[in-house]
Amino acid sequence: MHILIAPDSFKEALAADDAAAAIARGCTRAVPDARLDLCPVADGGEGTVAALVSATRGRVIHTTVAGPLGEPVTAAWGLLGDDATAAIELASASGLP
Repeated sequence: MHILIAPDSFKEALAADDAAAAIARGCTRAVPDARLDLCPVADGGEGTVAALVSATRGRVIHTTVAGPLGEPVTAAWGLLGDDATAAIELASASGLP
């Protein structure tokens, strides 16, 4: 059996890759000989940078930026695996978790 595991994040409770790993553990218990493909996804909101970085074997970079009111905030953004494409979540750049 081949099982594709492609969850989104569970808001602030569980990142998509952590959710995929948890689901995989359960699948392995239920169907020990199954072939599992983990593919965390995102809908463009929270978790999108993490999903893109994971899928492309990129890296997350933290940078201090000006928030919506001009105050400095630390934002996380992703440099994708091609080392030429960046992914930015507006929420992160705005100082939201």
